[in-house]
Amino acid sequence: MTKYLVVGLGRSGVSVANFLNKNENMYAVYDKDKKKAQDFIDKGLLPKNCEIVAKLCAKTLCVVHCIVLSPGVVLSKKVLSLVREYNIKVVGEMAFASTFCTAPIYAVTGTNGKTTTVNMLDSIFKKAKIRSHLVGNVGTPFSSVVDKIAPTDKVVCEVSSFQLEYSDGFKPSAVAITNIAPDHLDRYKTFDEYFDAKKIILERVGQGKIFLNFDDPLIRTLGENRKNCEYFSTDTLPKNYDGVFVKDKQIFYQSNGQENFITDLDKFKLLGEHNLSNLLCAVSLALYAGVGQERIQASIKGVKAPEHRIEYAGKINGALYFDDSKATNTSATEVAVSCFPDKKIWLLLGGSNKGESFKKFFRKLPQNVVRIVTFGKTGKRIARAAQKENRQGIFLCKNLYSAFVCAKERAHENDVVLLSPACASFDEFANYRERGEYFKHLVAEYNDKNKN
Repeated sequence: MTKYLVVGLGRSGVSVANFLNKNENMYAVYDKDKKKAQDFIDKGLLPKNCEIVAKLCAKTLCVVHCIVLSPGVVLSKKVLSLVREYNIKVVGEMAFASTFCTAPIYAVTGTNGKTTTVNMLDSIFKKAKIRSHLVGNVGTPFSSVVDKIAPTDKVVCEVSSFQLEYSDGFKPSAVAITNIAPDHLDRYKTFDEYFDAKKIILERVGQGKIFLNFDDPLIRTLGENRKNCEYFSTDTLPKNYDGVFVKDKQIFYQSNGQENFITDLDKFKLLGEHNLSNLLCAVSLALYAGVGQERIQASIKGVKAPEHRIEYAGKINGALYFDDSKATNTSATEVAVSCFPDKKIWLLLGGSNKGESFKKFFRKLPQNVVRIVTFGKTGKRIARAAQKENRQGIFLCKNLYSAFVCAKERAHENDVVLLSPACASFDEFANYRERGEYFKHLVAEYNDKNKN
């Protein structure tokens, strides 16, 4: 019998352990936090009979056949050497769970927009009365629902570069890449290395369908010499490209140079061209999955962006507050800023380091960003970068709370106070969701206390 070792006890790792236990597999668990496993057992989050491995060494690994790795966990060189010595298979949680799935999988990756896109696709499926399961990097571990998925269902999977690193066995029916920009440079040595990780998804789809963002030059080139590839674009596609595009505020599907009307965009209300691109990606996948034109038309009105992605949080003294905590890199923040071309923006930047340089970011930042409020572990570094690029109106704050207070006390009526940090959240918060919820709480709390 195969013995599994679950490495990393975040949501994914806990989910895998419970799945293995339920299916009577031999397994053990490991986390660098030595107390976590026992704490989870005591709280009922892990089975009582769960074997705990205290150290990844020759003694513990020599009896393991397969390591199931949680996203974000990096195995040391020493452990990888033992993995090779004992011929241990290493697979990520997503890929592991997918091998037990009998339904078609529609996978989306990219630097930005993938969470919005998968939420849109899931919404379209549900509006079309199709039983759909939203899993992966979006928050729900695949392994937590895989035993509830029927062959007639659809699986919508958000895939990160971390999940693709150990994705042998992952075989989606169709994949899409939204865009590419520098990110996670604290993990990858170069942008090319990061891009290479993203491109692995093209190897996994086999003869399935590939959908690429025509408007992103780097992504567009991935379709060269691929017969199973289509594109999506916020502008008219050239006649020799098949795919979904926009013309005169309408969506069309083009095949062999023939245009076919899909739907009007008059009911699509989300801010920004980036969200239009996300919608086109979702529509492309939905059409491939067999959703009819009428169902897609009906679903457009109900499509929403996920929480913490340019989400309106409220007004304070006439200033408009937006939670864009999901923006954990500079390219995502650039997109958020572009949604308010006619507003004066107070931009809240900071958090934990992901290895990005802010030099080019501040050079491209439009002048309607009138104030820059930096905070957290990267606050000083970001403020220095802004000063070097001769940006004015820079405020350096200790944490998100003090950044909020700084903006609240100074922002004027009709200004936009935008939390779009361009950094990870791990200096102060468990994840971007917690950071966004805290920001929204600060806005709501102030308004509750100051009601007339």
